[in-house]
Amino acid sequence: MVMTQVTPDVTRRGLVGFAAIIAATVGTMFVAAAAPAADEAAAVLRESCGGCHCDGAEEGGIALDGLLERLGGELAADDVSAWAKVVKNVRAGIMPPAEEPQPSDDQRAAMVHFIEADVLGVDPARPDPGQVVLRRLNRVEYANTVRDLTGVDIDVTYELPPDDTGYGFDTIGAVLSISPLLLEKYVGVASRVAEQIAEEARSRDGEGFRDDYARLFPLGPPPADEVERERHLRETLRTLADRGYRRPVDDVTLGRLVTVAKTAGGEGTPFENRIAAAAAAVIPSPRFLFRFEDGIEEEGDDLGSQAELIDEYALASRLSYFLWSTMPDEELLTLAREGRLRAELDAQFSRMIADERSNAFVENFVGQWLQTRDVEELPFDLEAVVVVNDDDEGRRRWRGAERFFNYHLRQAIKRETEMLFAHLLREGLPATDLLLGRSTFLNERLARFYGVPDIEGESMQLVELPEGSHRGGLLTQASFLMVTSNPSRTSPVKRGLFILTNLLGTPPPPPPADVPTLEDVAAEVGEDASMRELMELHRKDALCASCHARMDPLGLALEQYNAIGQWRGEQAESIDTAGTLITGESFASVQELAETIAGPRKSDFHRCLTEKVMTYALGRGVEYFDAPAVDTIVSEADAGGSLTDIVRGVVTSVPFQYRRP
Repeated sequence: MVMTQVTPDVTRRGLVGFAAIIAATVGTMFVAAAAPAADEAAAVLRESCGGCHCDGAEEGGIALDGLLERLGGELAADDVSAWAKVVKNVRAGIMPPAEEPQPSDDQRAAMVHFIEADVLGVDPARPDPGQVVLRRLNRVEYANTVRDLTGVDIDVTYELPPDDTGYGFDTIGAVLSISPLLLEKYVGVASRVAEQIAEEARSRDGEGFRDDYARLFPLGPPPADEVERERHLRETLRTLADRGYRRPVDDVTLGRLVTVAKTAGGEGTPFENRIAAAAAAVIPSPRFLFRFEDGIEEEGDDLGSQAELIDEYALASRLSYFLWSTMPDEELLTLAREGRLRAELDAQFSRMIADERSNAFVENFVGQWLQTRDVEELPFDLEAVVVVNDDDEGRRRWRGAERFFNYHLRQAIKRETEMLFAHLLREGLPATDLLLGRSTFLNERLARFYGVPDIEGESMQLVELPEGSHRGGLLTQASFLMVTSNPSRTSPVKRGLFILTNLLGTPPPPPPADVPTLEDVAAEVGEDASMRELMELHRKDALCASCHARMDPLGLALEQYNAIGQWRGEQAESIDTAGTLITGESFASVQELAETIAGPRKSDFHRCLTEKVMTYALGRGVEYFDAPAVDTIVSEADAGGSLTDIVRGVVTSVPFQYRRP
């Protein structure tokens, strides 16, 4: 199902309508001052970008003069999309190109404000929280929720299909559909869970329930008295349903569950079998599988008719599935029931981040943002890629590659990146330390792979990297280098594209369909050509050159590391790693590239990271109307905020706290 985007009225009216609304509201004096500022910003936009986007020039499919001329009427969806692209490129400094005359910082800020406020109608005082399609639990969330509700830790990898992804994540409501076949599989899982509960719930002495199933039986075994037994059953099922549905169950639904439990089996059916039957009815039900949300109408709410607070039960679920990938625990549900969760949100956020259950956020968010999920399974032609030191013959291919680059090493490579992110998150350290940090997590196996001495044992440990190490920060971690390579060689294009898309938030447009492969180019010029020479030939087509100018310098800066992230040794010293970002900043090495991203371009990095976290948390893509929320988080991060502050900023933002009515 596709949800139609509700465009704010001021967005549809455009610039003329915007001025009219202001005039009617606050008087003509303000309009007289505001209109020239908007006119000046529009003029700067035309002057700065008109050479490529006006008077018949439409680079990237953007005809700026046409967009400006149509501002007096209702903005079509295509125009909204085009303006959103323009403001993204202007803010990031991509537009105008670095070789063209650049507007001042004030002029650039004025252009951004003109597009967002005057053209698109973004108003921080009347925010639009956006619309999220009703969200089904994804496969990971479903398994975790079944475990935490019933105590049954069930592997659904081979029973449920992988979830579709959108915007790079499997938490997106619009792609988490459900089919009759999938529903049948949920019913099958529920039956298996019920069977396990019935078989294993009782302790060995038969007097009580095992600790791992005790959550299903909070009142213990049923009493002998028939009346009390009925009440006991009903209250046990109320607790089950309240937790399973993540909000209080209504009496009608509770009555149906009681009927299911009472009619399960025949006379003398054990109590745990009856509860198991009711659990089997809860687990595949819509209220369990989907995250239903209610809103709150508050007196004096000045955010306008397009935003209302979600209720505290919905807030508890948003928090728990964001940070823990599972249902709210008893503390969150109790605070929601008492109406105190929003008031204690900061304390709860800190508690949840410190809890080991937040490892699920790290694994699932980082696993998709930085693709560490793929590290353990990526295929490589190891005999063609892996090299080791040999005192007699120097660097040579090693035919024992499979023993060297094994599952245990891959697992350590994956954990290094995830553990570093978790460390920064829990210690309140800057997000840029992910790029610049001189510390990382290693065990003996991974340290040997990196050439870091004096590390012993299989456990991962925080290590200060020695001076002169070729490692330091994400761009030199094997996980990053592996997921951006081909099976038999490195890929500067993939590496550059990954940096643009996942670190700077400025991906180039998709390539044309008939682009020749690098292997085809190599066949023409011979095996002795360097990667830089091959890339120069590869992008000789003018249609390809503009995008490759963005990607290739970034990817070539990492060329001293091979496809699995090994340092190339003596060969590395002869590789040219210098380059220039499309925004004009030059760098001589991968270390300087990281310093550039974390320094002059740190706003781009913080914005990209914020938008990725927000997308994962909200279950939808970030839209132009989210700019006020994103701007607030980015400005705090730029001013010295931490990775923790970015994640907390998402939790306290309007898109996370509110919904469209």
